[in-house]
Amino acid sequence: MLLFVLPVIADIWLWYALISDLKRRSFALRAVVLAVKASLSLALLYLIISVTTYGGNFAAPANAYRFITLSLTGMLLITSGMAYLLIRLIISSAGRLFRKKTGGAVLINIALFLFLVILVADGHFRQRLDIRVVRQSIGIRGLDPALSGLKIVFISDLHLSSWYGSYDRLEDMVAMINREEPDLLINTGDFISYGWQEFGGCDTILSKAHARYGAFAVAGNHDDGTYYPGYDDSYGDECDSMMRQKITTSGYMLLSDTSVTVNCHDKDIAVAGVVTHGHHLDMHYGDFGRVLGQIPDSIFSILLLHDPAGWDQALAYSKKPDLTLSGHTHGMQIGLPGGHLSPAAWVHKRWKGLYLQGSRYLCVTSGLGTMGMSVRIFMPPEVVVITLIPG
Repeated sequence: MLLFVLPVIADIWLWYALISDLKRRSFALRAVVLAVKASLSLALLYLIISVTTYGGNFAAPANAYRFITLSLTGMLLITSGMAYLLIRLIISSAGRLFRKKTGGAVLINIALFLFLVILVADGHFRQRLDIRVVRQSIGIRGLDPALSGLKIVFISDLHLSSWYGSYDRLEDMVAMINREEPDLLINTGDFISYGWQEFGGCDTILSKAHARYGAFAVAGNHDDGTYYPGYDDSYGDECDSMMRQKITTSGYMLLSDTSVTVNCHDKDIAVAGVVTHGHHLDMHYGDFGRVLGQIPDSIFSILLLHDPAGWDQALAYSKKPDLTLSGHTHGMQIGLPGGHLSPAAWVHKRWKGLYLQGSRYLCVTSGLGTMGMSVRIFMPPEVVVITLIPG
């Protein structure tokens, strides 16, 4: 209910504030600002009506996409409204303190409102679809010379419904992968946000990606369907069955607390996957001991682990994975230009990039899709290309 009520309140407040503040401004400024505001209000109205009157399955790609777009529109209105009110209070208080009239609040607020709208619109229409290739060479101590140059393409957090209406960009992502001619393709989960229905026909798109020695995936915490409204055990069983089918037809071997031995460049390596379940602040994982215990000490090992917070648990076992690959954080989908600083650092101990403990590496990607809100701001979707070299 708050998803609808708070944005509507913020929308009404912004109309009142903008109309009252623009009375003495030029016609051109009034026309531009109010046209932008009217577009936001119409978008909010359309999305609320679409989501509340929809009678089909919640996780259908179109509905799931409308839902995260509604969340984005609502958050933009709430943030703009709070910022508008705060600046008004600060400047008026300063005026009373110094006993001077301050007329700057109006222009500051209007400029901030337009800036936020432009920034979020760019994050929605351009930045969230602007997939980048990130290259990372990792020096592995004692790496067998035969494995030097092994190329791993690593993706995560597709959240497939967030690509609704832009599936051509998923096709582009697959083409990026194939151009790299990877030895291994790794996907660390969160194929969906709410339910298996979000897959639609995306398994057909994803299955076009190829790797010389195979593609491997692990489930993320969204892939079990527990974020589906009205989730129950029956839907959980259905989601588990359908997700296994969809991930397999997407071209991946799904590792569910299991490991496999893969012969690469005439040398055996181990690829293992530990599942992640739960919601934020209540995450739990599969059986690290059983999975890692299956791996011989003599071979190079890669662990697929959706949530990087579980890496500490993985390193507690005698057989520690040489390289762990994780996603989950999304870099919170927002950062400063360059993507190297983000509020994600306040929430996640390890949120993006390469981490080293002893001789063991963790690589965390900010992922591809969006969750919660259909936007990325200076935190672009990425395909990570890892090349192993001797350490």
